[in-house]
Amino acid sequence: MNQWRLGRLGRGAALALALAGGAGAATVEFGVSYAAGIAGGGGAQVGISGLEALGGRISAGLSTRAATVGYARGLALPPLGAATVNGTVALAWRGGVRADLRGTATVGPVALNLGLGAFTTSAASTDPLSVWALTPPDARDRGLSADLSARYRLSRSLILVAGGELSVQTQGFVGVEGRRDLTRPVPPQEGTGAAASDSTANDPAEAETTEPETEPVGTLNWRAGVRAGQGVLGVTAGVGYAAESGLNLGLDALVGPRTFGITGSVGAPDVLGAGSTLRLYAAYEPWRTSGAPLRTGVEATLPVGSGEFGLNLGGGRTGADTLGYAARVTYRLPLESVSQP
Repeated sequence: MNQWRLGRLGRGAALALALAGGAGAATVEFGVSYAAGIAGGGGAQVGISGLEALGGRISAGLSTRAATVGYARGLALPPLGAATVNGTVALAWRGGVRADLRGTATVGPVALNLGLGAFTTSAASTDPLSVWALTPPDARDRGLSADLSARYRLSRSLILVAGGELSVQTQGFVGVEGRRDLTRPVPPQEGTGAAASDSTANDPAEAETTEPETEPVGTLNWRAGVRAGQGVLGVTAGVGYAAESGLNLGLDALVGPRTFGITGSVGAPDVLGAGSTLRLYAAYEPWRTSGAPLRTGVEATLPVGSGEFGLNLGGGRTGADTLGYAARVTYRLPLESVSQP
């Protein structure tokens, strides 16, 4: 069985490389992974993404765990707005299928998000790292799920949000989100400060009305609301900061009479070198019944040659009080680099 899967993987790699000549915007990816606790053992994978076909973009992957195919397309809906559709289907070699369909649409000041899922195998059987994601998938072996959320923009800096989820833990939420742009005064260039002072001194009225020049340094986001449903009831609060340098910080909490949860993440560019990215996250949500309550992870990328090296680590504790972890090393290469002589 393992030889059969590896043979399929080799043919998949050959097919990905054969498509290089006609897919300049696409990317090919090779990787190896290991997991323990939920789905043990190692594995290898090859995939391709960004292939333009059927009016959208197609992705496909083949690993020693599963075969996956995806399709994404954006649609213009004048004069209403725009929409995107993204669907994936994964077939696990151990048996079972996972299918997901997501759509987004904007209609004036309203943004809608809809998700549908159906599965007859666990998420760990196709992608063990997904179990430890900041927002975990439904970890059951079989089931259906649906979620819907809406965002209404009251102003540039204030948004109303509402939504719900139908699954093994049906729930809903309402809340409000806000943002504030942070700025700082622009220091005067050398030799211009005195000239500016002289000109405003000759015109006192202009000096009173002229505001100092500023530049953006980042954005501060906040959010608050209520979440209620099966096994969960509490108020939510969160804060985030996005700097112009690329630094991102986020912290969210859920607190109720018998409910508690907290998640946090930090991301920064160029920490591991020019062009690199690094993101760390952790979540403790014992109220979840369909996903791992304790999750941590590290995601990093680093340009290497014409491509990009990637490292993903994840781990935590499942609802069955079992420790687990997973790791994946990948190398992504634009297909125009492969096709060049």
